[in-house]
Amino acid sequence: MIKAVIIGCAHMHVNEIALYIHEQVGIDLIGCADVEAKTPEIVKARYTRLWNLENIKNNYCSTIYDDYKFMLDELKPDIAFILCENANKPVIVEECAKRGVNVSIEKPVAVSYEEAQKIEATIKKYGIEAMVNWPVLWRPYMYSMINAFNKGLIGDLKKLYYINGHTGPLGAGAKHRGVSQTADEMTDEARSKTWWYQKEMGGGAFLDILCYGCMYSALLQKDQPLGVTAYGENLNTPYSDAEDNVTAIIRYPATVTVAEGTWTMPQLVLPAGPVITGDKGVLYTTKVDGVASVHGVDMYGKTLEIPEIEFPSHMKNIAAHYVYCKTTGEPLNICVTFEQNMKVMALLDTAIKASESRKEEKVPCRN
Repeated sequence: MIKAVIIGCAHMHVNEIALYIHEQVGIDLIGCADVEAKTPEIVKARYTRLWNLENIKNNYCSTIYDDYKFMLDELKPDIAFILCENANKPVIVEECAKRGVNVSIEKPVAVSYEEAQKIEATIKKYGIEAMVNWPVLWRPYMYSMINAFNKGLIGDLKKLYYINGHTGPLGAGAKHRGVSQTADEMTDEARSKTWWYQKEMGGGAFLDILCYGCMYSALLQKDQPLGVTAYGENLNTPYSDAEDNVTAIIRYPATVTVAEGTWTMPQLVLPAGPVITGDKGVLYTTKVDGVASVHGVDMYGKTLEIPEIEFPSHMKNIAAHYVYCKTTGEPLNICVTFEQNMKVMALLDTAIKASESRKEEKVPCRN
């Protein structure tokens, strides 16, 4: 039995991670500890850290610690699922690594490429296993879409477009997996006290949303990018010092990625996944009544048949995948490997730098 703990309840994804571990045969959630917030929150509304911790305690794990380091020493887990603020990740990974505990880091790796390199050095120094969780990876429609692309249904990639977002992590009507209800109403002041809206702690739409576009770009684009131009601005979140709308153009030798992230648009009006344009057609997704599906057309608009593929049970979530790989010896999916996520982080950090400089910036080479 794999012994797992959760460190950090600042990220609302912690609710679905706890649920997945709880449901998965072969892994046991034996402890949970939050990490002290730099700025104390002033309400316990749904999806805030105190609410998340209470939800886990009531439904998935009654063993709660005030000190995550003491928890690691006492419980000696095999793996820690890290769902703290982005800025705290290097320190927490190091504390786990010193004790020989493997880690699963909620996307993205860190607040910057330099901070991600610190984590990379720690992982190599102590020889632990590290993976990075991307919620979209475990969706059947994305598995089908990537399979269709890899089978050459639309030919060679020419352009990748991705837009995603919502009204903010704790915005009006926000709803996150693992919990059936939407976010409670909060005042602007209450939201401002949460890390999501604090740039210093890794808040903002670059790290929250644009990272997904960078993940898809690193996965599907095969050449080293030539450069990134980006723009980020706070358009409608005055209580935050971070960007709420961001756009990046990633230039490759013969292709391009355009990625956007927003905190000012209801999720209902956004597409479910990326638009992949090849030299022979296009793959795209639609969502009806909350159910996403994949479609394809050729350059004349004729419908393409999406290849049928069985969605494997070990791809349903990060807990199932980890247990499967540990018990079978199969390698981790490329999207969760740390090396692949350093490529993602290189793109994301370059986009942030390009937004600040207002000029194209060169991407660190990870080939």
